[in-house]
This record gives sequence, structure tokens and C-alpha cells, in this order.
Amino acid sequence: MENFDYYNPVRMLFGNGQIDQLAEQIKPYGHRILLVYGQHHAKQTGLYEKITDQLRKAGLEWVELEGVHPNPRYKLVETGIELVREHKLDFVLGVGGGSVSDTAKAIAVGAPLAYDVWDVFEDFNRAMHNPNYAVQYPVGKVMPFAIVMTKAGTGSEFDYTSVLSRRETKEKLMVINKSIYANFCIDDPSLTFSLPQDETVFGVADIMTHYLEQYLSPSVNTLATDRIKEGLLRTVIESGRRVLENPKDYDARAYLLYAAAWACCDQNMCGSIPEWSSHLIEHELTALTDLNHGHGMALIYSGWMPQVQSTIPSRFVAMAENVWQLPRNGRSDEAYGQAAIEATKEYWRDLGINLSLSASGVDTSLIPTIAERTLRFGAVGSAKALDKEAIITILTSVE
Repeated sequence: MENFDYYNPVRMLFGNGQIDQLAEQIKPYGHRILLVYGQHHAKQTGLYEKITDQLRKAGLEWVELEGVHPNPRYKLVETGIELVREHKLDFVLGVGGGSVSDTAKAIAVGAPLAYDVWDVFEDFNRAMHNPNYAVQYPVGKVMPFAIVMTKAGTGSEFDYTSVLSRRETKEKLMVINKSIYANFCIDDPSLTFSLPQDETVFGVADIMTHYLEQYLSPSVNTLATDRIKEGLLRTVIESGRRVLENPKDYDARAYLLYAAAWACCDQNMCGSIPEWSSHLIEHELTALTDLNHGHGMALIYSGWMPQVQSTIPSRFVAMAENVWQLPRNGRSDEAYGQAAIEATKEYWRDLGINLSLSASGVDTSLIPTIAERTLRFGAVGSAKALDKEAIITILTSVE
């Protein structure tokens, strides 16, 4: 195992009815709230009324920022920062999925800064690819914030990452910093019952790829965390099938929400080196196309796995044996690993996920541009270093 330094201060209130604790949990941190939510879901489901009634009865004040889109927008974050400053707000509350969570985080980061929050995102990406780069726009003091999660997918409520899209320049960047942990989050599986089927299955793919990016890595001697990831992957696979049959299967929804939260919180990465190159490719894909993130990850990962299998063959053998539990039947390591790749892709297809870029509405003439933009801050890939041609191969294989 690699050395590690694990830290996660987020208080998670998990389960049915935990939303009733929201106002009391906010009070130690602030009384003037920026309430951030999406376009329809919170109001259509009655969650908005439930939350605002609770805030009102607790004597808390709030200003609203609605209209968060998938692949959250920098411009809306700018608006949120202006609202915080104008109304002297002291707490940010995000109610929604990963895009709402990332928006709330970016506002909490940006509001106290004397410089543009987008500078922080650009600076982080330069530093991530160049260890000798001197950071010029660091994350400073972050506003208190919390997330009420309504979708199993990114696990953003429990990690220290924010991802933003800048539509004017067709950019999508992330920032990772341990100052960007929520003060608390509320994960109530019943709040995910009403999700449309496509959002549910894209969330399943998102969760799976988060675990696979840690599992299909160059690390060795990581048996303890491998077993955690294998068990959670099997649980996600089974639960994905169950919620398609019964969208109000509370336990299956709970397993997905739990697995999503733990996928990127670092616990499962302890002692290993993750492989995030597929994520970086997907960021460029969805910066240019606005495809759903989970859908984009399933597409990219379907092309990425065959590209790197030969460099980490034992990981794909383990995936075949311990995740998909496929019979060996005398197959070579290569053939057995390929069977795991096919099982993954077939599962996503069974969920109704289209694994073709063109059939998903992507202009495939963008492929060279996506490859170039993926590498603009530097090399990507820990299992296998990917150059422009390798990225083009990944994308054309799912064209």
C-alpha cells in the first residue's frame, strides 16, 4: 500500500426523515442563507416547501438562487457570489444533485476571495499537471455550507471537489482542496424516488466509474481497499437493477446513495494511486457537448478500458473474478479481462445507456479537439500515459 493521509470532517445525516434536522444543523454556522437549487425537481416534489417552511419556523432568513443546470455554470456561480456579498449572507445551502452541490461549493469558495473564483480553478489545473508550478490563486477561507443530496451519482456532498463549466470558453475544470468539505450533508434515500429513469441510470454509471477509476489503477498490494471497492461495486450493480424494477425500493436507493457518497471521499483510495484520465477526457467532452456527466463517463470508460488493459492486466482479471464473478472456463488472462470489460458495457446497455457518441448526439468531428484540450495542462494517465493519439483511439472506439 502507498502512504496516505486521510481526513473527512463531513457530518452525514443519512436516512428517512433526516431532512427534519436541517434548520437545527444550520444554526451553529449561520442565520442568513443562500439557498441554491435546480430547475424543477425541488419544487415539483414538495422538497422546496418543506425546507423553506422549516427555515422560516426556525427564524432563519434566506435568498434564493435557482436554475442550476447539469454541468454547473460559472456564470450562475458569479451570480451567487454577488448575492452573498449584496445581502451579507453567511451560509450556503445546496439542495439537489451533484451539479447543485458543485455550484454551492464554488460559491462558498469564491465569495470571500478578492480574486475571481475561476482563477482558482485554472490555477489548480496548472498545478495538478506541473508539480513545480507556484500557485497564484489559492483557495482561501471557505464559507460554511451544507448539501441536501437528492441524487445518487457524484457523491459531491461528501468530498472536497468542485467542477464548473464556463460556456463562453467551452471549458470544464475542477478544483480539489480539503478546505472544500461541507459542514454537513443530508442523504435521504426517499428524496431520490422521483428521479427520472435516465438520471437514475446515469447516476449508477457515475458511481461505478468512480470506483473503477480507483480499482483499475497501477497500484499493487491494496487488498484491503480492493475488497471494499469490489463489494460496493457488486452492491451498486445489483441495486441499479432493483431500482429499475421498482423506483421506490428504499433499500436499493439507500445502497446507491451510500455508495455514491463513499466513492470519492478518499477512504477507498487509501493506499492506492487512482486513475483519473477518463474523467479528464470526459470533462472536455461535456464542456463541448453538455452531455450528462454519468453518460459521458460510461462512454469514455467503455473506450478507455480496452486501451489500458494490457498495462494492468491483473486488475482486469480481478475485476472479472471479484466484481462480475465470471467463470474462468480456462480463459487466458487477456480473454478473462476482456470478458470483464464486455460485462461492464453490457450492464450499462441493459440499464438503457447508449454507448455510442454519435447516437448520443455528439458531433464526432470534435474528437481531435477533445483530445488536444485534455492535454492542454499536461500529460494524463497513471496506469498508462495517454497522448493525443491514444485519446483519439479511445473516443473513436465508441464513435
